[in-house]
Amino acid sequence: MSLARLGFVPVLGLLPLLGLGCSDPAPPTPRGGYSLNFVKPGASCNVSGHSEILGDVTAAQKTQVLADGEESASVDCSVSGSGSFDVSAIVGNSATATELRVKIDGISPAATREMPATGSVSFSSAKTSGIPFTSTTDEQCQFWFEPESKQGVDAGKIWVVFECPAVRSGQYICEIRRGVLALDSCGS
Repeated sequence: MSLARLGFVPVLGLLPLLGLGCSDPAPPTPRGGYSLNFVKPGASCNVSGHSEILGDVTAAQKTQVLADGEESASVDCSVSGSGSFDVSAIVGNSATATELRVKIDGISPAATREMPATGSVSFSSAKTSGIPFTSTTDEQCQFWFEPESKQGVDAGKIWVVFECPAVRSGQYICEIRRGVLALDSCGS
């Protein structure tokens, strides 16, 4: 008796086709860029002031954000929510030994300099000898969107300006001024 009579149909030729569409597409590679000024406001800071950049982003334009793995960049980020967004990012450059860590709980697209969102920042560079300078819960960083700009936040992406009046390492207190962060293709 043949297999076809018993209701079995040979499907071996179809097996390669069954695998199509079964796996999710690979998520997009996260991209990021930043610019910031690490400032020595006085004797309480033991590191000389310096500027750091990754890609080419300013408050006015976002010319280049780098993909994770591109030009020594590392980008790991999440921007999730709707109406209010939570942001978590680690963005760095192995060639310049810099790393910027950002955490914002609940930033609204309406955040302004006068009514900013708050969050934490940790920053290290070759100039800090790789030692991270971190904001504290008492001295949080402020994040906002410049008026009349293309900055904003949505699921998976953010382009925002920030300042940190105090970032600490032990007894040393420095500042971060005129920071800009741009991220896209982040998990949500």
